[in-house]
Amino acid sequence: MTNQIDPENEKTWTHRADNRERLIAAGYKVLSEKGYEATTVKEVAHVAGVSPGLFHYYFASKDELLLAVLNESGTRYGKMMQELRGVVPIKQFPEVALDAERKRAVEEPEWYRLRYELFALGLRNPKMLPVLGELLAFIRQMFAGALKSFTGDDEVRAQALGAIVMACFDGLALQQLAQPDVDLKPAYDLLLEIILKATPPEV
Repeated sequence: MTNQIDPENEKTWTHRADNRERLIAAGYKVLSEKGYEATTVKEVAHVAGVSPGLFHYYFASKDELLLAVLNESGTRYGKMMQELRGVVPIKQFPEVALDAERKRAVEEPEWYRLRYELFALGLRNPKMLPVLGELLAFIRQMFAGALKSFTGDDEVRAQALGAIVMACFDGLALQQLAQPDVDLKPAYDLLLEIILKATPPEV
């Protein structure tokens, strides 16, 4: 993400207190550049400026690191959405939020690459599948909360709409990754129309 901590900027770090954060930032960098299979613990530790042994003090495996990277990125994204909700008028929020998501798919494709790595890992590794489910539930709840504040829907309907919107975001971002030059703005505009049609007239 654009506000990820840079593990190579030594001036921003206290060398002991921030080791876990260094590893997460380094993991984001290496995993997004090389992919899960090609990433090694040794390289992540090197980029973070710590020993491989220290990596295993904080993370039992690459799986745990990938999850930590995505959780950190998701938390930052959630905070960004909360900030938008605080400054953008409620009637304009869906349009602004969808535009931010569209730009994210174009400008930060590495976040989605990591997300799809976790999808694949969860499907291959039964132990990771519940973790993947928890992460998806967290993101779905985040979307549902934002949509509920706009649509006034009950919890069940907000969760359903949140699941649909999340699926659309993932699918559109995957298409953007596969075809970087494709213009998907019309698709996001149509998704906005669908959300607005699901909204009571008085909102």
